[in-house]
Amino acid sequence: MLWAITSRDEFGFGYAAGREREALYRAALSRTAVWLRRSGAHPGRVRETARRHLDLLADRYPAQRERLTGLARALGVEAAEVAAAALTLASLPGTGCTNFAAVPPATGDGKVYVSWNFDLSPLFRLLMGRIPLYVRDVAGAKPYVCLGLPVLFGIGVMNSDGLSACVNSVGSMDGGEGLTFFELNNLAMETQSTVDGAVGVWRDNPREVLPGLAIAILMNANCIFADMGGDAAVIEYSHRYMAVEKAADHGGVLASANHYQFLDRELAGGADPRREKVIAGSFARLARMWELLEMFRGRIDRETARIITRDHGLNYSALAEFGMDRSPYEERVDDATICCHPWNFFRHLRRGEILDALVEMNIARTLNSIIMDPGRCTIYITPGNPCRHQYVPVWVGDALRMEWADRAREEIDYSPQWRPRTLTKRGGVFRRPRATKASDWARSLGLRFFGALDRLISAGLVEE
Repeated sequence: MLWAITSRDEFGFGYAAGREREALYRAALSRTAVWLRRSGAHPGRVRETARRHLDLLADRYPAQRERLTGLARALGVEAAEVAAAALTLASLPGTGCTNFAAVPPATGDGKVYVSWNFDLSPLFRLLMGRIPLYVRDVAGAKPYVCLGLPVLFGIGVMNSDGLSACVNSVGSMDGGEGLTFFELNNLAMETQSTVDGAVGVWRDNPREVLPGLAIAILMNANCIFADMGGDAAVIEYSHRYMAVEKAADHGGVLASANHYQFLDRELAGGADPRREKVIAGSFARLARMWELLEMFRGRIDRETARIITRDHGLNYSALAEFGMDRSPYEERVDDATICCHPWNFFRHLRRGEILDALVEMNIARTLNSIIMDPGRCTIYITPGNPCRHQYVPVWVGDALRMEWADRAREEIDYSPQWRPRTLTKRGGVFRRPRATKASDWARSLGLRFFGALDRLISAGLVEE
């Protein structure tokens, strides 16, 4: 079921990815060039930034430089062009995702769970497909499962030692050059087995952050890690500052959304919902997530995790400190529920608020819900909103060569060889992992369509 890329070296990994999905990569590079041109970016400065980043990678993360070079060779372009595309894709607007981690004693079955409601523009579905998971297996590094598109923006979610992760985009005004959060995440997944090891990757490397409150905030992210030892932590950071909070200090649970809760916002320049209206939903989602985790503390398992990820409840308590008192009977705050829907889209249209409607349609949508269960060597994923789709169990024990895979087989309630039915009708063209040249071509057309809306949506976020 999983798209697996196996290689003897990092260059070969990038080259193999590029050759297998050439049409899609070319569409991604073409789109990023359009975004850069529309934003008024100077081509010379873009190229110089990309070259500086390649030099930084050669010093701090040579494996990623080799991957970029391999992809560039497969596409017949310069490595700087691919690096510029990767940096641009990492800085696209986005404000979604509500995540949690639960470890003993908060779990009722003694397991470790990490949950990620992946909320982003439908544009990303065109790039990644409905079930956007793949396995990265390169000799000399830990194999791990990623979400995204190889090389350009793959986020590791579980490695062979059971280290599991999820991220939330977050805005910051404390910017600077370094490794992007995609690269920091990959470096941790390839080399670390524990939460403390992952924290060290963030602590010991320069961190790339593109300044911006509610726009271009994918370049920065809050990150949750959990390991098989029952340790979990959330990492919040900017270019110069960093805060780490452990689940052990919260009874075994952690929650994260799209703003800083532990890192001082005065230092990092985090978003204020009074000035950045689009971020208000993050405060509501985070408050609701903590409410549910407290409610289920001590008995969290796979079923309760699914109840949490499907939740449509409202909690505006975190907005009270900003003077934003809201009744649950009033119109919902945009992007305010854990299972995310564009609830107010048609209300905005009826009021003639076209730009607000487009912004909400772009940010208030759960593309996938993912529950990592490393003890059972399983990743559960939905191909859309978890309230409307069944979780698909994905067995990763063999692909990642997990040492406890034989024991885990006795605990799972599905067959490891089971595969979901792959749709072959026209409506299923965006379904992955069985991508074809036709589906990649269709996605490239979709990218052009969504690109036409990008300028309007970005302008709306800037105004907010």
